[in-house]
Amino acid sequence: MISFSKDWNKIVIVAFSAVIIILAFTFAVDIKAKELIDESLAQAIIVFGSAKALNAVISLAQGTEVNLPFLTVAIGEILDPINDLVEQFSLVMLASMTSLGIQKILMGVVISKLYNIILAISLVVLNIWLFFRFKKDERARSLFFKITIVLIFLRFAIPLMGFVNELAYDNFVKPQYNIERLNQHIIKTKDEISRVTNETIAQKEESSFFDKVVEKFDSNYYNKKIEEYKNAADNSSEYVVDLITVFIFQTMLLPLAFLFLLYYFIKEIFNIGKG
Repeated sequence: MISFSKDWNKIVIVAFSAVIIILAFTFAVDIKAKELIDESLAQAIIVFGSAKALNAVISLAQGTEVNLPFLTVAIGEILDPINDLVEQFSLVMLASMTSLGIQKILMGVVISKLYNIILAISLVVLNIWLFFRFKKDERARSLFFKITIVLIFLRFAIPLMGFVNELAYDNFVKPQYNIERLNQHIIKTKDEISRVTNETIAQKEESSFFDKVVEKFDSNYYNKKIEEYKNAADNSSEYVVDLITVFIFQTMLLPLAFLFLLYYFIKEIFNIGKG
């Protein structure tokens, strides 16, 4: 009975190893996971471009001045808070793109032909070791088993992370923080600020000398421009904060959770048999 139990365990391990090798070389799951990471990276690049474009039009607006008696006021100063937020957002997007780039590199490593060959050889050697033992091979056999388990975990956990990201975003994040919709709001804000700035510059260039004199002493003109910029930037801070939230969650928090899981998995694997 004991012998049958041991043989059955060996058969299960052999079957499991065969399934692992087949899955590793079919690439069916890997292709979709790679596409998901590529789509996320492309989306992050688009949003980063929108943020930099918004930063550029705000910088242009900050150079637009209105002259009042004894005072020169930069209208763009009202946009300082959103400009600071956009600059911080650009750093978050840079970190997000870096994270996605690292994920793409790791994906390329674990689905590469070389990695799959190493994994297959490790599994074949491990299965041979099940039926043929050597003198004083317990420690070497145990270490080899643990390394093989880690190779298996990395081979499938990294592609799986792409699916987890997509699943979490579609079901828990997207209903409230839709990246495409938020990015459209950012683009709309950029276009509106650009429009107000261009109109202000054009008006100053086309005004007659008399109009410029009247404008110089007309505080309503200044108040009107302030209101136009306020309307243009309305709610933009909320959209930027929402985008920061979703990208930190999707490209930083979940990968950090994966690294945390990987650390404890490897730690527990190598602690097997100790103590």
